[in-house]
Amino acid sequence: MPNNQLSKPQKILFVINPISGDIDKNYLQEKIEVLAAKKQFAFEIQFTKGKNDQRLITEAIRKFAPGKVVAVGGDGTCNLVAKILMNRNILMGIIPLGSANGLAKELQIPQNLDEAMKTIIADKSKAIDLVIINQKHVSLHLADIGINAQVVKRFERDHIRGFAGYAKHFIQELFAARPLKFKVTLDGRKIIKKAYMVVIANATKYGTGAIINPKGSISDGKFEIILIRPYSVWHLFQMVIPFFTRKIHELDYIKSYSGQKATIHNYGKKELQIDGEVIGRLKEINVEINPHALEILVSEY
Repeated sequence: MPNNQLSKPQKILFVINPISGDIDKNYLQEKIEVLAAKKQFAFEIQFTKGKNDQRLITEAIRKFAPGKVVAVGGDGTCNLVAKILMNRNILMGIIPLGSANGLAKELQIPQNLDEAMKTIIADKSKAIDLVIINQKHVSLHLADIGINAQVVKRFERDHIRGFAGYAKHFIQELFAARPLKFKVTLDGRKIIKKAYMVVIANATKYGTGAIINPKGSISDGKFEIILIRPYSVWHLFQMVIPFFTRKIHELDYIKSYSGQKATIHNYGKKELQIDGEVIGRLKEINVEINPHALEILVSEY
């Protein structure tokens, strides 16, 4: 793989998901080569394959010893890289080339490729929290149980991508939605309620722009548990416009609780999704915060 021979250069490993967002990435290597020559850094590229990626990236880091690892793709690629870099003294960069790019939007990383690449060499960074789920999974952004997770599962199987595909499945899922009982134990406090959806929020908004957690912060050492509890199916349909106009948090049946450790009993065993990836139907979900566990390169502006 390409590796410029420079005198004591900065080393950057690019982890590229070749299929994220259905975006052609064949031109990326040339862009990286041009930038590396201009800014004088050494680099290697590791393409994800969908199998054994964590092991392959970990091995590439061990051999190349980069100071920065850049996730090139969507939220799933960011999640993969973050899990490897968690609590390590290596900076993470993001070049958002996925379908939604929720984490990049949360951190105000430019969606434009050339502008995003500038953040990789600017050296301005932000420490963010990570949410650990069942001591196995990591959530940088948003995880949830219920309607949205079902939509994500539908969306994964569809050939229609982007906003149109998501909106189609969101509306379809509303017709099948039923409230389910959840028991949440949050920092010792018990909350037993019925809800259509439970959100585990490290960030403030979805990649669609819908603000679900306006008072949250990705760096405050806490996460939020948000219960979406419409009084009827009709109220669910009334959520559609607020969901896509960034006003969902203004509805009076959105309840939010902050904490550092929680257990969610998912009695209906509804799907859990984390950062846009469906994990499965888990009856018990344990959640804890790992504060300032990752340093991410962000825009200077």
